[in-house]
Amino acid sequence: MIQDNEKEHLLKRVLNQKLYFSEIEEKLIRVTYSLIADNVYTIDCAIPDLIKIINLLELEQQAIMLEINRILELSD
Repeated sequence: MIQDNEKEHLLKRVLNQKLYFSEIEEKLIRVTYSLIADNVYTIDCAIPDLIKIINLLELEQQAIMLEINRILELSD
């Protein structure tokens, strides 16, 4: 039973992570498309959006590193 709960928790975390990356990807595609297709949306407009995307990626990277460290601590 405990293994099933752990597997379910792991599955939820992985699915959440994939959803999060999909959302970031969607934002990046929207910014890229807007730069290409919209004459009004300029690089100056895109920079704040790109900074937000970079911040989201950094947060996710930190979360992944914390998870890796947690797994390493549990395996010791």
